[in-house]
Amino acid sequence: MRKSVFEGMVNRAFGELEGKFGFKKIETKYEDRGVTVLYRNETTELCLNYEIGDTPWIEISDVKNTKNKTTLGWLLVELGEQKAPTAAQAFRATPLAEDKLGAALMTMGQQITKNGTDLLRGDFSILPRLQERAKKYDQECKRYLTTHKS
Repeated sequence: MRKSVFEGMVNRAFGELEGKFGFKKIETKYEDRGVTVLYRNETTELCLNYEIGDTPWIEISDVKNTKNKTTLGWLLVELGEQKAPTAAQAFRATPLAEDKLGAALMTMGQQITKNGTDLLRGDFSILPRLQERAKKYDQECKRYLTTHKS
């Protein structure tokens, strides 16, 4: 996929962030097998991560404390929009065909603007719950690894 095609998909999917929430695209970094796109407003930073052939994901963090972060996925789980992943799923690839990428990005753009309004405006009060979910999931994954080592 050409860079211009990818960037067009990203701009269409996340354009509302700029107009409605004051975000600016700060950086697009291309690496061997992936791309990161960084958006920032006065309070919040979003990082779109895409590894070629896999499903993209978004990290959401507090500009003033970048350790204060979560993902769109954990937000959607907390709000009941998605099911929590199992530990076994952490060790499986999440492939996404290139022709499905534009639709996946559009969905993510809609999800973040619909469900993440508080975070986008700098209200991080939900973060402790999301980070606790992630911590428990990390522990489950470690237990899974221990029992399934070959």
